[in-house]
Amino acid sequence: MTALDDIVVLDLSHALAGPFASTMLGDYGAEIIKIEPPGGEIARAWGPPFYGDEAAYFVNLNRNKKSVALDLKHPEGKAIFFRLLERADVVLENLRVGTVAKLGIDYAHARERQPRIVYCSVSGFGQDGPYRDRAALDLVVQAESGMISVTGEPGGRGVRAGVSIADITAGMYAAFGILTALRARERTGRGQFIDVSMLEGQLGILSGMIGAFAADHIVPEPMGTAYGALLPYQTFRTRTRDIAIGIGSDKLWRTFCPLLGLAHLAGDPRFVTNAARNANRPALVAALQDAFLTKTYEEWDAILLPAGVPMGAINRLDQVVAHPQVRARGAIVEHTHPIAGTIHTVGPPVRLSETPGSIRLPAPLLGEHTDDVLRERLGLKNDEIARLRADGVIGAPVGDGL
Repeated sequence: MTALDDIVVLDLSHALAGPFASTMLGDYGAEIIKIEPPGGEIARAWGPPFYGDEAAYFVNLNRNKKSVALDLKHPEGKAIFFRLLERADVVLENLRVGTVAKLGIDYAHARERQPRIVYCSVSGFGQDGPYRDRAALDLVVQAESGMISVTGEPGGRGVRAGVSIADITAGMYAAFGILTALRARERTGRGQFIDVSMLEGQLGILSGMIGAFAADHIVPEPMGTAYGALLPYQTFRTRTRDIAIGIGSDKLWRTFCPLLGLAHLAGDPRFVTNAARNANRPALVAALQDAFLTKTYEEWDAILLPAGVPMGAINRLDQVVAHPQVRARGAIVEHTHPIAGTIHTVGPPVRLSETPGSIRLPAPLLGEHTDDVLRERLGLKNDEIARLRADGVIGAPVGDGL
């Protein structure tokens, strides 16, 4: 048994935000039917690296899904979509705003056929407002949301976050919204429409900064690894490599200072409270940096860790995948893909004791499950499937042209 094994999702999404949401649902048992155009969704071409012709990006992101190659612009393709809808619980899409309406498969049409359907649309800026029709990728939304303006080194130009945080956040909110709507449906018997914007996803994770700005009207600037609400809370150089330090309370500050050989700072009026430390940030950071440069990272680790001071190293990804805690938790899992062979990827990150997530299927080849889905869910016969393929309604079978 898995937590979501009674849920069927028709996934029309592409790129990252929508597929991230459906992967979250699929990891915990939902049946994800990924409906792609006969030429495949755009992320199949995103690389390098590639496994043969399969993009590692797509292979890593789209596990636990079945691919159906279906032309939704064809009248029969749309008819097949609506037949699949009759036994589905969720539709997920992140096409350009207005696209599903032009295709005639939007929520208004879907709920006429299936009143219990939960229909989630993910977009850059939402389904209304002056920016609704703008094309948006992660970088654009990071820029427009203010995220880039607060990311980077002090005094420098803002930079993009190292991962596609606007896409990923929207995907997480979409998965949360879908599960919330399914829970509501248990009580009401009705589905509903979910409008997720990447912009508002970024505002959600910027809410602390926006709240601070509302309070003091000071526009935040990039602070590197530092944090405006706490000090010290940043990285420092040591004699060998950088160390990340987080002091979250005045009590811990009083423990921390003697360990650095700076006992006199613990009671210094300039630094005795977090507010005072923030008011005298440059002087304190300089004093702490001088102290950290007197020892190696390993020496500081031996001093600070036993005292309960939150600290850590800045690891590269090669160090992360070999990290003893990552290995002990089994966070990197192995599975087999028909083209890529044995691959390693991050497993489902949320650990459920009774209904854990897992990787049951590798990312699908384009149209790999088209015939099976049409037979099993719609009862179509082989000759009808062949006719649909000949008419261009569905894509070529797996293996053609390989």
